[in-house]
Amino acid sequence: MKTRQERAIVRLAAPEWDQLREIVLSRYPNLEWASFARFGWRMTPEGLLVTLAALDPPDFGDLDYRVGNVAIQEPYSLRIALAAERHPLGVGVVHSHPRDCPPTPSRVDDDMDCYYATYFRDFAPRRPYVSLIVSILNGDIVVSGRVFWNGEWEPVARVLVSGGAECTWHPGEKAEQQGRARTERLSIAFGTEAEMRLRRATVAVIGAGGTGSAAIEALARAGVGRLILVDPDAIEQSNLERVHGSIPQDAERRRKKVSVGARHVRAIDPTIAVEALVGALPQEEIVHRVVMADVVLGCTDQQHSRLALSDLALRYLVPVLDSGVMLEGSNGRVTGQILQLVRFLPADACALCRGLTDPQRVAQELMPETERRQRRAAGMAAAQRGEVGNAYWRDLPQINTVGYQTTVAGAMQAGYAIGWIAGRFVPPFSRLQMNLVAPYLDITDVDQPPRDNCACRCFRGWADQARADALITAPMHWRKPRAVEST
Repeated sequence: MKTRQERAIVRLAAPEWDQLREIVLSRYPNLEWASFARFGWRMTPEGLLVTLAALDPPDFGDLDYRVGNVAIQEPYSLRIALAAERHPLGVGVVHSHPRDCPPTPSRVDDDMDCYYATYFRDFAPRRPYVSLIVSILNGDIVVSGRVFWNGEWEPVARVLVSGGAECTWHPGEKAEQQGRARTERLSIAFGTEAEMRLRRATVAVIGAGGTGSAAIEALARAGVGRLILVDPDAIEQSNLERVHGSIPQDAERRRKKVSVGARHVRAIDPTIAVEALVGALPQEEIVHRVVMADVVLGCTDQQHSRLALSDLALRYLVPVLDSGVMLEGSNGRVTGQILQLVRFLPADACALCRGLTDPQRVAQELMPETERRQRRAAGMAAAQRGEVGNAYWRDLPQINTVGYQTTVAGAMQAGYAIGWIAGRFVPPFSRLQMNLVAPYLDITDVDQPPRDNCACRCFRGWADQARADALITAPMHWRKPRAVEST
């Protein structure tokens, strides 16, 4: 079976991944088992992204218990094919190999995949057929796979579990006995394998200001192999107190924040690949780049960005950690230094369920500048007439922050991203709030369950096949994103 060397990534998330493991490993350690599954997908400039959306587990008699390998009965195949005519998702088979048997496709697997790639083409035209193999090697779950797409087989380069490390099988790869001296402390703490995972990983940072620049620096010093930096704005004089790597000349020359961030990364470690994009979520060109990242960090004070990050986690199964900081005070004293970290995993409640966005504020953020001026003027005129001007425009208080606050938030985000990628620890909270000047930091975990009637309960992992149900789309008047070089 011939494959072309394109890059395909498969994303899996709880609870579907947990259910899948229970099914396909149900006859372990010596016998195989399988399940059909449904997949969303998105074609990006880097390759194909495939997301596990739902399982179609076998009923009694759908698989032949009498044999040790996978033998799928025709009624099961036909049932899945007929169901595919009623939904827009791709179809695939996930099966296991016995313990300590590598997930390398056998001749039987080749025959099965060739058969189903043709079989489902008539029921689910122009959709990918996905084949994954799950095994346990040396106590670790590993996965390999391939995707039949546009008439060609594409090997799966990586399999990422949302909220966990990758579980891709890397045949022949051995951990280096000696890591790089610059990340020796990290290797001692987390192990050489963790260092290798970081070197393979991509992290996208949305917002390259105070919080984002601190996260960018921590990720670069930890040896993350690739960073994607996204921000539409330029450095101003007021940013110099907060933005790591910035100098006065950056404000004078109005350098883009992502350009300054990329320059800072290359000064720290020139071997890191950096992509600096002037733009914002949820622009399609930006989504194209960040959906392939291992982790995405949200480091902006814009609510539309938070909504877009939540949508990214929901549809594309990308683990996201969003941050916010705020300084409170009265009568010349600081009364609150608030830091918030919000985890968006696919099964978490979305930003709408948690009430993290204000519809009017989001609308105002997305308006063209001319409309903003008109609405401000209309609001002022209404107030002068003794009416309530909020229907036209609502002034929003400026959230004051200082450099050490944003540095703390960004460093914490980067730390949790490192834990996710390395598979050593995960954020043990849903929505963390803390006050840096309160006794014992006044730490609170606000765990909010999803609403039963929210769209986020219906389209987890649907990728582009739930495009009409996206939580937010980019306005037409935004400038087209562009890549910039570090200066």
